[in-house]
Amino acid sequence: MISILHCSYSQAPFGPPFAIIQGTLEAQGTTFKKIPTEECPYIRRGSVAWVGSGPEFFISLADHQEWKKAYTVFGSVLPEDMEIAEKIAQLPTKSDVWNNINVSVLEKPVPLVVQRLDGWGNLNTNVKSD
Repeated sequence: MISILHCSYSQAPFGPPFAIIQGTLEAQGTTFKKIPTEECPYIRRGSVAWVGSGPEFFISLADHQEWKKAYTVFGSVLPEDMEIAEKIAQLPTKSDVWNNINVSVLEKPVPLVVQRLDGWGNLNTNVKSD
C-alpha cells in the first residue's frame, strides 16, 4: 500500500510548497532495502522519484529543473492519469511539521496500486498467455 502525503510550496503552481505528492512504499512485514542513488534525468511533471534511498517517494506535479539530477527517478505517471494526481493534491489536508519544514498532510491516506510496464509501455500482469 502507498500512503500519499501532500507536501507543498507556496510559490509552486500545484502545491503548497514543492508541487509534489509524497508517499511511502512499504509492504506488510517486509523490511525495505535501501535503493542505491543514481544520477537520473531532471524531475518533470509526472516523474516518480525516491526521496533519498526510499521507501519515501514523490510524484512531481510540475517540472523541477532547479533540482538538477538530485533524485533517482524510477517511474512516471501516465499522462492520462495526471489528472488523478492533481485531484489527490486538492484533497483536504492538515498542517504538520517534518524536520522543521511545514507540510500539509492528507487527512486520509490514499492507497494506490503500482503496476510495472514492459519496455514497450505494455502492462506486465505476470500472466502467461498461450
